[in-house]
Amino acid sequence: MPEPCLLMQCESSPKEEEIPSLFWGLDPVFLAFAKLYIKDILEMKESQQVPGMYFYNGHPIRRVDIMGAVISVKERETFYSYGVDDATGVINCVCWKRPSNAESSSDPAILSTSRELSMTSQLKKLQETIEQKTKIGIGDIIRVRGYVRMFREEREICATIYYKVDDPVWNMQIARMLELPELYKKVYDQPFRNPALKEEEALNSKDTLDLAGLTALLSEKVKEFLQEKKVQSFYQKELEMVEPLQSLASQPVTHSTCSDQVELKNDAASDIHSVFKNALHLLQEKGFVFQRDGGSDKLYYVTSKDKDLHQKIYQIIKEDCQKPNRTSWRLIGKSLRFRHTEVNHRARL
Repeated sequence: MPEPCLLMQCESSPKEEEIPSLFWGLDPVFLAFAKLYIKDILEMKESQQVPGMYFYNGHPIRRVDIMGAVISVKERETFYSYGVDDATGVINCVCWKRPSNAESSSDPAILSTSRELSMTSQLKKLQETIEQKTKIGIGDIIRVRGYVRMFREEREICATIYYKVDDPVWNMQIARMLELPELYKKVYDQPFRNPALKEEEALNSKDTLDLAGLTALLSEKVKEFLQEKKVQSFYQKELEMVEPLQSLASQPVTHSTCSDQVELKNDAASDIHSVFKNALHLLQEKGFVFQRDGGSDKLYYVTSKDKDLHQKIYQIIKEDCQKPNRTSWRLIGKSLRFRHTEVNHRARL
């Protein structure tokens, strides 16, 4: 199997406190077959709470999914022992033999008719084909899914599913080479942390927010400001000149990376403008403010101050219903939209 171009790893602190088992189910990796490099499987820290559980970057892991080249084969009475190498490390995989149906298929009591004989011969050929396909030797590519365990002080995988990968032009191997770095970047290298500690840190560090958190907070402050000042219409630039709102929008934001939090600062004016724009977009989605269609002045209107909205909508629908050639389904659609708008409007008044 070709060597991966990049091992994307984030070293977790050796003294990191283990997450209580009560929270393990909150991590989607917990019940999945984690597609990890063999090197990381061998180096995972074992849980002190539950034997047979391991941690990679805080993620609780028991079951894994690997693909690699077979470098050793040992046959026992009930299982095969394969040494699998994925170019990052070698691990032993215990793969149980499949039960044979040879004795039952040769029973004279079963082979009573020619039709049954034909079916039995076809079944035998199928079994031979399966055995040939699943017969694994040195140099073959194998995919193994199973759980990690310790045997004689060595870590190994006890397979629940395994099969030889028929990949003459390396399609599956190349696809896996491309898949694993993305999984590491988006899932495994994003530390899973104790939810209780995350809430506590969020309360203790209100001065540092990510971009989404700052946008949501600014939208709430803008809403409170518009309600307090009884504003009916406004421009975005006018809001940007309000000192408390400008101060909030100019706060530095943090962006999550693989191993730490990095504070980013770009052009201050454009950043503030972008944060205000996103905050107003949130208010538009909630129906608190709106812009008129075709308006080129970028003027925003506060929905809650439009007292004639109910009557205006009713008048539009009434006029539209009086027009000829209106099918019933269009009337029903407009009626539903009217009721939806009416309910939202009443909730804001």
